[in-house]
Amino acid sequence: MTFLFVGIDRMNHVLVIGSATIDRVEQRGISAVKMGGAVTYAGITFRKHGLHTAVVSNIATQDAALFRILRQQDIQLFNGVTKTTTMFVNHVDGDERWQEMPVRATPITSGQLQYAIRGVDHIHLGPLHPLDIERGLLRLAPRKGIWVTLDVQGYVRRVEKGKVRPGISEDLHEALLACTVISAERTELQVILDAYQMGIDELMNAYKLSEIVVTNGSEGGRVVLMSGEAVSYKAQRVNQVVDTTGAGDVFFCRISRFTVTPAPQCQGCVQARRPHSSKAGSGTIHSRGLFEGRDLEMVELEGLRL
Repeated sequence: MTFLFVGIDRMNHVLVIGSATIDRVEQRGISAVKMGGAVTYAGITFRKHGLHTAVVSNIATQDAALFRILRQQDIQLFNGVTKTTTMFVNHVDGDERWQEMPVRATPITSGQLQYAIRGVDHIHLGPLHPLDIERGLLRLAPRKGIWVTLDVQGYVRRVEKGKVRPGISEDLHEALLACTVISAERTELQVILDAYQMGIDELMNAYKLSEIVVTNGSEGGRVVLMSGEAVSYKAQRVNQVVDTTGAGDVFFCRISRFTVTPAPQCQGCVQARRPHSSKAGSGTIHSRGLFEGRDLEMVELEGLRL
């Protein structure tokens, strides 16, 4: 089968929307505090791939210095008004993780996009909890014809007395309507399918999703296409795991630069071998945009890296 990578390679300006967080990571008896959130991990990933990147978030004045790395990476910050910055406590044990959210920032509103959205080709939504992004903001991007990707994690959570637990947000419906490509951890996707009483093909057809990137920790994952085909990938083992917080954000942003969509043969496309897939043999990967007329690095779904 032939694929056409039609992702962000044809887009120059990306806007990441979601919480910037103060994260405390508890792992193997060690506690570490650092900055986090989708706007941090996704923003830096997009920027490192040469895209003009801006983020919309709400960071309290007293915490602004913690996020100076965004300025250092030449990422523009559209910051709203909030008394507190969202904080997460991540308890990590191998592939298992459970979280607490003791405080959260004010929700991000559609009004904050007034200047940020100008000239944007692609919006990446990275909510971390159900109240992260105002519902009206979700309706804005489709009306302006902007390509939207979503990490669903914030819409498959509920927060009870500071504890983060599985649960479907009422805003998930609006978020899915706004998107073309989504990312979900395997159990997150199952929560959605169970709640909506749909199969994955029914979900994609109902919301006109071209692709779903499904992650499964150390087992790898798959990219499910609207056609029904699933392109599997294996996780690349590393010698020493330091901290996997934010790995899903980095992976999704990296792979979304080459979103896998079935397409007819095209002239002038650069070919590369698809070395690993769910089907026997290899396919052909076609890329346009930034790579047109240039050599294309081999793109392996097994072991994508920055």
